[in-house]
Amino acid sequence: MLTNATLIGRRVHTMTVMRKVLSLSLVVLAACGLSAGPTTTTGATLQTVAPVTTTTTLGSQPFEVHGCSAPPVTFSALCEVYELVQEWHVDRPADSAALADVATRALREFSGNETQPPPRTLFCAVPHEDFIEFCEELARIVYESGTAIGPAVDAAVTAMTDLGLDPFTYYVPPEQVGAFRVNGVVGGVGILLDATNAVGSRCAAVGETCPLQIVFVLEDNPGAAAGLKAGDTIIAVDGEPVDGQGFVAAGSSIAGDESGMVQITVERDGETLVFDVERAELVIPTVEVDVPISDVGYLRIPDFEHDIPGLVRAGLTSLLEFRPATIVIDLRDNPGGFIHSAVDVASEFISGGLVMETFGPDEHLEYAASEGGLATSQRLVVLVNQGTASAAEVLAGALRDRRGAVIVGTNTFGKDAVQIPFNLRNGGELYVAVARWATPSGLTAGSGGLTPDRKLELTADMTMEEVVSAALDVAS
Repeated sequence: MLTNATLIGRRVHTMTVMRKVLSLSLVVLAACGLSAGPTTTTGATLQTVAPVTTTTTLGSQPFEVHGCSAPPVTFSALCEVYELVQEWHVDRPADSAALADVATRALREFSGNETQPPPRTLFCAVPHEDFIEFCEELARIVYESGTAIGPAVDAAVTAMTDLGLDPFTYYVPPEQVGAFRVNGVVGGVGILLDATNAVGSRCAAVGETCPLQIVFVLEDNPGAAAGLKAGDTIIAVDGEPVDGQGFVAAGSSIAGDESGMVQITVERDGETLVFDVERAELVIPTVEVDVPISDVGYLRIPDFEHDIPGLVRAGLTSLLEFRPATIVIDLRDNPGGFIHSAVDVASEFISGGLVMETFGPDEHLEYAASEGGLATSQRLVVLVNQGTASAAEVLAGALRDRRGAVIVGTNTFGKDAVQIPFNLRNGGELYVAVARWATPSGLTAGSGGLTPDRKLELTADMTMEEVVSAALDVAS
């Protein structure tokens, strides 16, 4: 449904395109290129550990080492995640010894509260012989303290992906599935999070040197209503400090089951502030167009879900009735989405030719714009900020390279990975970076994001007219 309004004083057209809320698997540029990847489970069948049973006694702690052909349910995530990483990861083959070392160290540091009576013999299924020490450590904590096997293995798998691989490959245990939306936004609250150290590298574990920060707050949603702001550093959730937590675990504690209250403690400008947030179903932003200044069109794209290309085309059709010479494309706080959506939107501004490239171990893919775009001749100004991520970075880079668009704002988020999600047999999920992307000129968003042509701080309290005027002033 399209709704149009004419503002009194000049013939200015504002259009808001209403969107359906879609239920989607998370396939992020790919989050949250994104070409839709496999979402069915695959069995771990690596046989680098002999299928015959090896019984070992560590003191009085007997355990048997098996391969992954038929793992116990408590080991299925370890086996399946390892196999998927070796089959799909952008930097494959992964170093099995390094992954095993991270998993083993995670067991040594594990402090879960769940206990169970130790088994008479621990049946340990591992994907590679490098994990034998992992079994020894697991046997030690199981027999010495009654540690529950399942939570301990889950913690080890989480560490293995978080600390042993790139920042965009991670494991989500079953109890944490669903905390993040398709574009990485925390469900129930509507915030995008990041944890980055002093040199700009993303961290798996939150801590003093790697704080959990809010990148942006989704307008008209619970986090915004409660008063959370971009730049806030989250230090506690429901009174529990987030230091030491994994990134996914911290986000999951904020999302909860997306209902009820959550108390979020933040640091802002040297102050400690506490916000009570009433979780709720997120309100999905929509494409917005306007003519805030004579001869200048404004197009805001909130994300790159499946429906966005059609909404953008409808918005441009309405906008171009006013024949603007310049179009300001607002990609601020756009967390990204699907590759095909970004390419289809780019096709409205680029008449054929390269939009982006992806590079993986076994293939190099080129994505081209389609012919017949509606706005291939107007001057373009693109607005970005730290919340501009993934597919939004793809579009900004392509428009600069292919159309000479001027990018205005601050450095973008810096997600250069194409991700595929896998549903695991244990009910958890694995997100794997399967490729990296580059703009037509070969630039990537890694190492600090895309750098704008003109630096400009655009604040949330600025009106559309103020934003457009400020951007045009620096872009000229």
